[in-house]
Amino acid sequence: MSLVLAAPPALGQVPPGGARLSYTRGPGAEGCPEEQALRDVVAAQLGGTDPFVDGGGGGGGRRVEVVLARKGRQFLGEIALYDGDGRRLGGQELTSVACGALVEDVGTALAIVLRPARSARETAPSPPAAPSAPGSPKTASAPGSPEAASSRAGPAGPPRAPAAAPVPPAPPCRPAALAPPVERRDAALAGLRLQVGVGALITEGFAPAPAVGFSGFVGARWEAFSLSLEGRVDLPVATGPYRGGIYGVSSLGGSVVPCGHVAWFFGCGLVTAGRVRHFGMVNVVGEALQPYAGLGLRGGVEVPLSYDLAARLTGELAANLARPTLHLRGGENLSAAGTSKAGALHLVASF
Repeated sequence: MSLVLAAPPALGQVPPGGARLSYTRGPGAEGCPEEQALRDVVAAQLGGTDPFVDGGGGGGGRRVEVVLARKGRQFLGEIALYDGDGRRLGGQELTSVACGALVEDVGTALAIVLRPARSARETAPSPPAAPSAPGSPKTASAPGSPEAASSRAGPAGPPRAPAAAPVPPAPPCRPAALAPPVERRDAALAGLRLQVGVGALITEGFAPAPAVGFSGFVGARWEAFSLSLEGRVDLPVATGPYRGGIYGVSSLGGSVVPCGHVAWFFGCGLVTAGRVRHFGMVNVVGEALQPYAGLGLRGGVEVPLSYDLAARLTGELAANLARPTLHLRGGENLSAAGTSKAGALHLVASF
């Protein structure tokens, strides 16, 4: 969505080199292209001439202000035009899911405003009349015509220039407006990005005590939806002594995670499966591998660090539909709980 405000006619007549540029990359847009990239886009639209001056002088004090910021999963570009007295003359807002594409759109809009307007009063000069060659035959004039009378009156004086045609009045100048947002044919695909994440987590429910682990995922992210495949491993946790022996419990699993996103926040469902390993650590020999499966919910927040990186904090709760159990001698068992919980911190890269 864009907001376009008409600017006075003078904006359409700003010559190249006639305005100062203020370019700011706000929160979440630190990884956007630098100011020189915007200047290059505008210059390419104006025949290779950079239309902005450096320093405080030039341009009659006119100033162009561009501010880039992140707005949810999109980038927002705000353009404002000011005269020499600091009065706002016009403005526009542009959005894009890709910051590089947004800078191109902003540059295109500015090039249209800063392109010098050709004066309507300029008229093409009339071609000069070709002088007659010496000795060329003269056209006979009819008797009684003004030409004949002039020839009889005597030698003619210096020729007079023909009267200039009246200059038509200049049409009224139309207010220059910033360009409307550029519609991209690949907008549907532009919202699709590949995401890869790695991080650490703490789980509870498979072992007698909370376990530390690591996880990673790869997935696809659209504006308000994502789908990822995850894998995780929990490091071994030792049980309490049982008849002089100590057991270790670890787990390895994977999940399918569809999520819905609103700004920085998201909620997910998950389907998870894997196996739990029970093995002897002290005075116990052997191991047992047993499967588990569960369904759960997840929520979290993804805070952008730059255009390509974000930090993701999540919490989840899952119901263990298949609960692995190790039967010990003496009637005691090592069994997974009916529910498992996990909290994780990931670093997410988008491509």
